[in-house]
Amino acid sequence: MAEGTRKTLRNQVAGRLRLFDPDALPVRERSDETLMLEHGAGSEEAFEELVRRHQRGVLNYTYRMVQNRQIAEELTQEVFVALVKNGARYRPTAKFTTYLYTIASNIVSKEWTRRKRRPRFVSLSQWGKRGEDEFNPEEHVGDDRASVLASFQRGEVSEAVNTALRELPDHQREAFVLRRFQDLSYEEIAQVTNAPIGTAKSRVVRAERALRPLLSRFREYV
Repeated sequence: MAEGTRKTLRNQVAGRLRLFDPDALPVRERSDETLMLEHGAGSEEAFEELVRRHQRGVLNYTYRMVQNRQIAEELTQEVFVALVKNGARYRPTAKFTTYLYTIASNIVSKEWTRRKRRPRFVSLSQWGKRGEDEFNPEEHVGDDRASVLASFQRGEVSEAVNTALRELPDHQREAFVLRRFQDLSYEEIAQVTNAPIGTAKSRVVRAERALRPLLSRFREYV
């Protein structure tokens, strides 16, 4: 999430969050579930730690779902705003990541619905644009040749994967990204997507089968 987005989030929550008395454990050693409960009780520090831990993962997820960096950042902000709004109602009945990506999935689904309702215009600048987390050769001029080559290959693979993901049906893409990039279990994916575990597994398998020929030249990396 960009610094400007983080400032916007802090401004939105400033009026309703207050500092929480420090617990026995340092904030960075507390579990996600504990932090969310503390955030619900009014801890700004707990909320900021949750943002620090999960903003990159949520942004990567939303980016691979919508394939547009600007929209992905907006959706990521919506996810964390939803955490603020739901803080007082949170109950740790599942892993925090399951709770977090369920919110993210619902927000992405709304974006998919909005896209279907409006004319589709493809921005060429966004279509081929790499995410900020991917490799830019100009930023690594001083690296040794082997390191540059390895970094470039990782960036090329990442771009190829994102391109291939566009060819998948939405729900297959989501299941694959949650499993292979966000490292969620099939049980968590089933909860996030509100589908049976067997369906979650099937979607991942079908996605892998569809992606295999599209990424054949990167077989040693993928």
